[in-house]
Amino acid sequence: MLLIFNPNAGQQRFPAYLYDVVNIFTLAGFLVTVLPTRANGCAGDAIARYAEDHEYVVCSGGDGTIGECIDALLQLEKRPVFGVIPSGTANDFAVSLGIPKDIISAAGIITGGNAKALDIGRFGSRHFSYVAGFGIFTDVAYSTPQNLKNVLGSLAYLLEGIKRLGSIKTYGCGFMLDGEAVNGGFILGLVANTHSVGGFRLPGTIDVRMDDGMFEVILLKRPRTLRDHQQIIASLRKQENGSDLLIIRKASKVEFSSPMPVAWTLDGDFGGECKDVVIENVPHAINVMVPG
Repeated sequence: MLLIFNPNAGQQRFPAYLYDVVNIFTLAGFLVTVLPTRANGCAGDAIARYAEDHEYVVCSGGDGTIGECIDALLQLEKRPVFGVIPSGTANDFAVSLGIPKDIISAAGIITGGNAKALDIGRFGSRHFSYVAGFGIFTDVAYSTPQNLKNVLGSLAYLLEGIKRLGSIKTYGCGFMLDGEAVNGGFILGLVANTHSVGGFRLPGTIDVRMDDGMFEVILLKRPRTLRDHQQIIASLRKQENGSDLLIIRKASKVEFSSPMPVAWTLDGDFGGECKDVVIENVPHAINVMVPG
């Protein structure tokens, strides 16, 4: 087993549990190699160099580190089973899979759970584990200082997001959602394979499944009046399409185009700027240990 952990993730809890976690894996019969990350890219580099010599790769970190690991695993021909020990701030990927935030319990799932084949998103040439997005609040995860996230948790995301409300930007862009054209001025766009983003549950009555070959696409147009604001809030609370400003669809392929470069977020990390990109669902791309 290759165990990769981000020592700075979340409230920096994982290093204190390292011996206990390695002991759990050793008692289950694993020979464990442990690698801490030092900077962005370390986890991906470690997987590229060592993962194919291991049967399991386990990552402890936040959604960004997990996404980096998954992107690296998708580059391999022989992909080890993947295990997750959430230790970040929001832990959306783990929460959607029912993996507990308790470190010892999460380690127990890796030794006693089931391997489930999950879909992964491809964003151009890169991969993401659970969400690609642009617009209001989507950059909060990577622009919020780590020390603030460590102290305040998901509340830090909310506080940082509130500061943006006075400068909401509208993106004039177009989408092809499995052949359906959707155009307009949007303040938020999410292509997701998850139940929550930033610790907040996604809207929509669509049944979210992480192994059905489909994304949940959520597009929010700019509200023009107080009534528009109220309709959007009511739709979000009722988890349904109650406003023509809120578009919710399922799609396996999303083609995005914009006359101007748009900054995207992948799994809470900066994903670059682009005018055109194809986002595709890669069905059953990776085996992840989940609760039995």
